[in-house]
Amino acid sequence: MILMPFDATAQTPWAVPFAFEDYLELVDWTGRALRADKPGYIQAQEPKILARLDIDGEQFIGYSEYLLKAFRTAVGAPASLADLCARRQAKYLRGIQTARTVFVAKQAA
Repeated sequence: MILMPFDATAQTPWAVPFAFEDYLELVDWTGRALRADKPGYIQAQEPKILARLDIDGEQFIGYSEYLLKAFRTAVGAPASLADLCARRQAKYLRGIQTARTVFVAKQAA
């Protein structure tokens, strides 16, 4: 698996629009949240990237074990996935239902 380049300024349209440090914080938080019994477990304070992207932390943890299986090639809000689908000239992009659950559930709360 290859990571896309990161661009915290969001000026590069094909790059991940946040800092690599935010990504690392998210990965660290996710790993520790999944294994509360392990040394180094951290509290429930969510990484700032989740708030900025409007992702529900509990939903994210629930999906994190099979995130790539649920989304496949792209992870994002429903509108972002629809935009990607249009840019790729594809009729379908796997993960839209998961995106609605993960991204929209927080707005309804």
